[in-house]
Amino acid sequence: MIEIVIAAARAEDIAEVVRVEREAVEAPHWAEGEYVGMVGAGAVRCLLVARRDGEIVGFAVGHLVGDEAELESVVVRALERRGGVGRALCRAVIAWAWESGGEVMDLEVRASSGAIALYRGLGFDVVGQRRGYYAAPDEDAVLMRLVRGVVDLE
Repeated sequence: MIEIVIAAARAEDIAEVVRVEREAVEAPHWAEGEYVGMVGAGAVRCLLVARRDGEIVGFAVGHLVGDEAELESVVVRALERRGGVGRALCRAVIAWAWESGGEVMDLEVRASSGAIALYRGLGFDVVGQRRGYYAAPDEDAVLMRLVRGVVDLE
């Protein structure tokens, strides 16, 4: 099996990132310019891509304000799911946040999402709920939080 390589996105990756995002109906859909602005944003925002054999198979977005980080999006191509790509992307965004001075990381996820188990396995705890947060279909969001030092990423 070919190893997954996680790296910061480059400008030339944006079109493929957008294609991967559009394939995943459950993913947040952002304008292409939003992704362009993430490339090289440094310690404020990161866009990381997962490549297998040179092809982008997933990506993740992190955001940092002060010492509070957010895992904004994790998208993995359907055929690559449940193979460790999402976990690797999450771990890389967490590492970026901690290296950039983050002390906590928050996320919200659809209440019906199987990713909740992934996030729990990474050390996130459920800290709340937002009723009716998602549309099409209408669904609650589960709020989760990871505190630095809770889980060793090694």
